[in-house]
Amino acid sequence: MSRYGVVVALAVLIIGFSIALPTTFFTKGNFVTMVNAQAIVLILAIAATIPLRTGDFDLSIAAVMTTSAAVTAVIVRGGGGVILALLAVIAVGIVVGLIHGLLVVRIGVDSFITTLGSLTALGGAAYAITNSAIVSGFPDSLLQISRAEFLGLPSLTWIGWLLVAAIWYFYERTPAGRFLVFIGGSREAARLAGVRVDALRIGAFVASATISAIAGLLFAASLGSVDPSVSGQFLLQPFAAAFLGATTITLGRFNALGTLVGLYLLVVGITGLQLMGAQPWVSDVFNGIALVLAVTFAVLAARSRGRAT
Repeated sequence: MSRYGVVVALAVLIIGFSIALPTTFFTKGNFVTMVNAQAIVLILAIAATIPLRTGDFDLSIAAVMTTSAAVTAVIVRGGGGVILALLAVIAVGIVVGLIHGLLVVRIGVDSFITTLGSLTALGGAAYAITNSAIVSGFPDSLLQISRAEFLGLPSLTWIGWLLVAAIWYFYERTPAGRFLVFIGGSREAARLAGVRVDALRIGAFVASATISAIAGLLFAASLGSVDPSVSGQFLLQPFAAAFLGATTITLGRFNALGTLVGLYLLVVGITGLQLMGAQPWVSDVFNGIALVLAVTFAVLAARSRGRAT
């Protein structure tokens, strides 16, 4: 049961709010809204798990997303086209990831400090790119990327789920995915076992930043505008979901399916409380407490797993 405690908690919340709020919470429209509204957060949460599996942090994911959204806005409004915008944001992600890898892996700067600095610097870059203004008026070719529907859900939601499936396969079915956990457990032991520790850690930073950068393009496409100040709104929840995910499905390990469940636990709890009349600040309190509890349980789960092995 310890492996599925978060899953059970999610089910209990859904049942409880459905009984208490049958006409507002327990509706198809509400469930569709909850799923669709968290697609970008889901993508960022998955991106966050990649360095976390190696024992590193990438706090810059939200700022990478915002900066890439700003780059997308400038390119498409200038007539550059969606393909050029996609190539540009991928380049942004690769460059940012390589810089993080160089500083953290090659030079030895702490990943928390490095990516915290990037968070601030990239946040300023987003303001510079947009001239500190909200940018809108995007062409339909960009908007349709995230708004085209399939089976009643927008493509953005499906992209998030497909990413979860792809990362699950990478983590659970490939040697490189398992090596990331090995590195996170003991880098020196991994080196002695012949694992290319430095290359995989740098690759994790590049993958995290690139996924976050693509999320920026999708974010711009979903809203039809870019506000350079939004990165702070996407900082806490992805990490709360990632750490909650480490307490379910695969205990003590950051995993894709657990992150998906953890995120939906957060959104169900916040949505239910808001529909019951809670003030807007409740979401910040809920996410903050959830993050602290998630980190605590993740550490306990990791210790339990270590004793078991």
